[in-house]
Amino acid sequence: MAEDTQNELCDEPPRVEPPADQRPATNRRGALKALAAASAAVYAGALIVPAARMLAPATNGATTNARWIRVGRLADVKPDEPKRVVVIADERDAYTITRDQLLGSLWLVRKGDQVTALSAVCPHLGCSIDINADKQSYACPCHVSKFSLAGDALSGPSPRAMDSLEVRIVDGFVEVDFRRFRQGTPAKEQIG
Repeated sequence: MAEDTQNELCDEPPRVEPPADQRPATNRRGALKALAAASAAVYAGALIVPAARMLAPATNGATTNARWIRVGRLADVKPDEPKRVVVIADERDAYTITRDQLLGSLWLVRKGDQVTALSAVCPHLGCSIDINADKQSYACPCHVSKFSLAGDALSGPSPRAMDSLEVRIVDGFVEVDFRRFRQGTPAKEQIG
């Protein structure tokens, strides 16, 4: 009863506490929410950035991101005699780097100090192109496409010439900007 008298004297309504889920957040709770949101943003960025790099369209032959790989000594490439070399380098994808992987092979042809490089992958369906016994032309054994030493398509189902690669000589070594190209299309379209 004394309580009633006190309430009547003050003319204040009795205090009612809101439910726990409707109370304002304390500073610590707000800080934890901000930390969780920041962590989620960092995690999302860690997934989105590599995925975007992987899904970005190829540059179709542009060499802004040249990948120069040393494939041999210039002295080891004899003039007018095609030499097949394997390409071993780090394999990169959107998330990882795998060291010293076999990426493919290519043909080097030397004329004086000038060296040209041709991909050993057939533009038709991706079989491995080899040199003919006469050493004057290349052939794909899968579907009988034939190519000149310069890489021009001579016969068979290949939709285009052999894919050429950029070459440079650095300190007596041959370096190639190694790329891969889409198969089965008449246009030379880079895929990697």
